[in-house]
Amino acid sequence: MKVNFLGDVGIFRKFERLGIDPFEQVHLPQSDLNIGNFEFIISKTRNKSFYDVQDAYSCSYDYLEKLSLNKFHGFGFANNHTLDYGIEGALDTIRYLRKSGIETFGFSNDNHYSLGKFEADGIQIGIIACVKKGRWSKKFHGYGPNTYHLESIKEIIKRNLTEFDHIIVYPHWGKELVSFPDFKDTENAKAFIDAGASAVIGHHPHVSQGIERYKNGIIAYSLGSFIYIHEDELGYSKRELNRHLSICLNIDFTKSEIKDYKCHYYRYNINNKIPEEVDNESIKEFANYLNNNIYNQKLYKKEVIKVLFLRELISFWQRFKLNPLQTLFNYTRLLILHFIRKILYKPNLL
Repeated sequence: MKVNFLGDVGIFRKFERLGIDPFEQVHLPQSDLNIGNFEFIISKTRNKSFYDVQDAYSCSYDYLEKLSLNKFHGFGFANNHTLDYGIEGALDTIRYLRKSGIETFGFSNDNHYSLGKFEADGIQIGIIACVKKGRWSKKFHGYGPNTYHLESIKEIIKRNLTEFDHIIVYPHWGKELVSFPDFKDTENAKAFIDAGASAVIGHHPHVSQGIERYKNGIIAYSLGSFIYIHEDELGYSKRELNRHLSICLNIDFTKSEIKDYKCHYYRYNINNKIPEEVDNESIKEFANYLNNNIYNQKLYKKEVIKVLFLRELISFWQRFKLNPLQTLFNYTRLLILHFIRKILYKPNLL
C-alpha cells in the first residue's frame, strides 16, 4: 500500500476569485491514499470566533462544492485554525467532507482522540492528528482539535497497536517559517516511534524541514504547505522563498513494515498558484542541508529570532491598518499575559 502524506491544504479565497481548482490541477505520485491537513475552515455562518480571523483564508460553499476534493481520501483537523469560525464552522466543514466520502480526523468533543482509519490492500493504518495548546483548545470550547501531549499519544499508540498494522502520528507543531525542528519535538517524535508508531509526519511551519529514519520508523518534521497561496498569508515576506517548497512523502507499507519511502518535492508556482513537482536533483543540496541540520539548535534559534521577528512586524502593521484600536488592545493583552507567565512560572517552561 502506498500513501501520499502532504502538509497544509488551505483553500484561499483567491482560488475562488481566479476560478482555480487546485485539487484538479495538482499532480500527485501514484498512491492508494492521499492524506493532508485541512488548514482553513469554510463556514456557512461566517461568524468569526477571533478578531484576527482573515477573510482571505476561506471560500464560499458554492465554490467548495465545485472542487475536486475527492483527490484526497482523508484530512486532519487538528490545527490552530480549526475553530476560527467556532464549533459549528468546523462541524459544517467536516460534515461536508464526510458527505463527499472524505475521512476526517483529529477533532472531537471528549477526551478521546478521533483517529483517522484507512485501509487499502488489506493493510490498515490509524492516524493520530494533534496540535499544541492554544485558544483553539478543547478546554475553552468543550469541542475541538486533539491535543499534542506526549504521554496521552503514547498511550493511544499502545492501545491501538492490535487494531492497526501501522499507526501514524500527524502533529501540527514547530515554529512557523523556521526550517529546523524544536529539540523537544525531536525527542517526542522518537518517543512516539519507541511506543510503536511507524511514522511521525509533521506540518504547520509552512516550510519544509528535515526527514530521518529512526529505528524502523520515519520522522518527517514538516512537509511545508502544499495547496496554499503563500503571498496571501498574513505577514508574508518576499524574502521567504523557501516556504514555496513543500514535500509529498510517499510511503510504501507492507503489513509489517515500511518497505520504502520517497520524498517528492514541489515548488509553488506564484503565477498559476499550483504546486509543481521539481526534479529532486535540483534541490538535493537544500534537502541535504535540512536533513543534516535537524539537531542544529544554533540555526534553529537564529531563525526563530530573525524570521519570526520580521513576520510579527509585518503582521502587526497589516492588522493595524485594518483595525488600529482592536490590534493595539490585543497586542497589549498578549504582552501582559506573557509577563504574568514569566512571573508565575519558570522562564524555561512552555
